[in-house]
Amino acid sequence: MLFPMYTVPLQVLFDMGEIVPHEAEKGTELMEQGVLVEFEQTLGQAAFVSHQWVGRNHPDPEFKQMRVLQDALRHVMSDLKYIPLDMNSEALVPGAKSLDTAKLHSKPLFVWYDYFSCPQLDLQATASCRSGIGRHISDGSGLARAIESIPAYIAKSSFFFVLSPVIQSSGDQDKLFGPGSWSERGWCRVERALRELSPENSWIMIKSQTELELVASPVGAGGGGGAPGEGVFTVARDKRKLAPILRQTLKRKLVLSLKSKDLEAYRVLLNLQSVTFRGLDVKPTSDLIPGDPADSAPGGSESRSLEVAHFLHQNGFNSVTDSDSRGWSTLHYAALGGDPSLIRCLLEEQADVNLQTKKDQPLVGLASLVSPLAISVFFRHNEAARLLLAAKAKFEGGLQPALNLAGISNNPEGIRILCDAGCNPHTTKDIFGFSAMEAAAGQGQVEAVEEILRQAGGSVSSWILNRALYLACCFRGGKAEMIHRLIEMRADVNRPYPFKRFSFNAAFLVAKSLQHRFGKVTSISKMCYHSWGARPLMVAILSAQYEGAAVLIAEGARLDLPNKRGCTAIDLAQGQDLPFFMTEALEGRTGECKHVAKAALEHSYFEM
Repeated sequence: MLFPMYTVPLQVLFDMGEIVPHEAEKGTELMEQGVLVEFEQTLGQAAFVSHQWVGRNHPDPEFKQMRVLQDALRHVMSDLKYIPLDMNSEALVPGAKSLDTAKLHSKPLFVWYDYFSCPQLDLQATASCRSGIGRHISDGSGLARAIESIPAYIAKSSFFFVLSPVIQSSGDQDKLFGPGSWSERGWCRVERALRELSPENSWIMIKSQTELELVASPVGAGGGGGAPGEGVFTVARDKRKLAPILRQTLKRKLVLSLKSKDLEAYRVLLNLQSVTFRGLDVKPTSDLIPGDPADSAPGGSESRSLEVAHFLHQNGFNSVTDSDSRGWSTLHYAALGGDPSLIRCLLEEQADVNLQTKKDQPLVGLASLVSPLAISVFFRHNEAARLLLAAKAKFEGGLQPALNLAGISNNPEGIRILCDAGCNPHTTKDIFGFSAMEAAAGQGQVEAVEEILRQAGGSVSSWILNRALYLACCFRGGKAEMIHRLIEMRADVNRPYPFKRFSFNAAFLVAKSLQHRFGKVTSISKMCYHSWGARPLMVAILSAQYEGAAVLIAEGARLDLPNKRGCTAIDLAQGQDLPFFMTEALEGRTGECKHVAKAALEHSYFEM
């Protein structure tokens, strides 16, 4: 039975000038006033808002996040025709489309926001774990029962917004918040994972009042998005309570996939459990299909044969050499799960260690032509990677080589394993000519960049460094520590984007620029159109990575330098509703950017 929760009608949200707690005993009174409407009784469609608390005992004490949400929704409901795909999703999910905002207009919109929608009486004497300070959830409390119901409400929500503008809290935390800090919080990761396990699995990131993007691939969250169990939980007990909720939701999705005969989604989810539950004390589901031959085998049967038989049956394969319509073989799915014992058994049964997939797999954010080895390092199954390499797996080839995928997913150990096996970080490139250093920087993976630098002998060319800085500002790498580290390595903040004139990369830029010029505007086409002669600051502004832009300005990036289109960073910022520190910088006052950059770097860290 669902715990009753409440939503805020959109017009009430627009009129709000402060955030006040919803106290459980006032629910009836507030509903009668039309302020809150019970979720199950909304005569329209609901939008779930995931956000990080920016105050110790209050989600938004200075009303900064809420003001962005209000203005962004006004923008969506007035003159915005579509919400574009983020660049990662556009590149990796060919069939994905932008979101027509007419869908948001089709019915009255109600907003689920935790501080209004969950009873807050349990938290009056404690602090919120969303803020990173910590709270305790009492067993049987209204809040605990509300949390258990969150998966159902996310599944029932037509839209899922991630509210993550770059703001600085000047209250009791005095730190910088944005997409990077949101993606590190365990609670936010759980909400994102629950959305990705819902029938409608895409979600909308709100970076500012005017900058919104649709994320349709896990990699759109940045390097795979991060496992919920590896997120930051200030109170460990909260993680233990959330683990069975996540398992129950995933099992339900597996059953629904089987009922709808979507074997592709079923196989991905079944084998990805080792990643989904990483960091959680959860036993994966492994026996959904009845009639498993391993259950009725005689006691003397070889364990190797039973393990393979169980895997084939539960994945709907007939033999070790089977593949699905995307060219994903039994060994590809085993690599997704990362069980060395199973992989060893499949190899002994003559599974092809170097078989590449035929098509992309948007459910995991991988392009076509990937090998089992590449899948293993991408999902940080490093023991499996060692086993595959011992079986003569090749680390070259494919649209994205294994080393690049290890960089994208922030897998320093995987990078070491590949380089120890002979992979060269100086010469390994993807189809666009990008190195592992550039791939890792593009997703903001600082630990991977450090390991690649170490494997490269402590130095890389200025060409690679400058392209790495540019790509970090294009995609999801515009975090303060990533930008600062590349500059520290001597990347030039004012160097135009370097590319070879006669290359696949240049041809791609030309094609996308022409697409943009003739009216088919997407995130990638817009970026490519302005890339000719563009500086890192320009693309950081185009991709709304304001934290990284602040570091660039603090490190001497110029705002007056034009690209080949004659546009400066100031020109490209026109039409964007910028954070205060960026507005100040565009008017020639860089003090606030330096302050923001300093605050961001002081609160950043990474593990080696």
